[in-house]
Amino acid sequence: MEESGPSMRSSPQSRNLGEMTIKVPAPFAGISDLGFTAQYRAQNFNEPQRDVAFLFEGPQPPMRRLTEVLQQLSETHSLTYAWTDPVMLSDEIVILAYRDRSVAGQRLADGARIADYVLNLVRPVVFTFLHDCAVIADLRLSEVIEMRVSAERKSVVEFALPLQDIVQPNGERLLWGVAG
Repeated sequence: MEESGPSMRSSPQSRNLGEMTIKVPAPFAGISDLGFTAQYRAQNFNEPQRDVAFLFEGPQPPMRRLTEVLQQLSETHSLTYAWTDPVMLSDEIVILAYRDRSVAGQRLADGARIADYVLNLVRPVVFTFLHDCAVIADLRLSEVIEMRVSAERKSVVEFALPLQDIVQPNGERLLWGVAG
């Protein structure tokens, strides 16, 4: 007997995660012209999360200091994720990547840490980055974090969150005051 109406099976398209971009224009306290973009590439839902690229843009002096802070993040160790070494593309552009390690060397069907995988997949990596900046690097963040989310080149949502809704406590070091 054939069903009428929508199919209960998922289509191949529904098993894919589309490309997504999250822009954060001024996350660091005291510097309004330094921001970053997190870029998620399209992928299938059942494969390990691809690296999420972060592109930082801003004026030269704080970008050099930011690169030192990002290096500190890349030296920390977590079972579920890692930060790559930052790379300065120019005096005003730095890249870094978030690498999911929750299923390192395993497939999801092999009993990998599925809860960690799902958390890493659904929680915006931007929140993990901001947390690590404040908690690990003791970097002071702006009290309000603005974000612009785009999916497949279309604006999805713009919002601002109080920092305490993302991470507590805030760091103490100002980016422009970090020794360099």
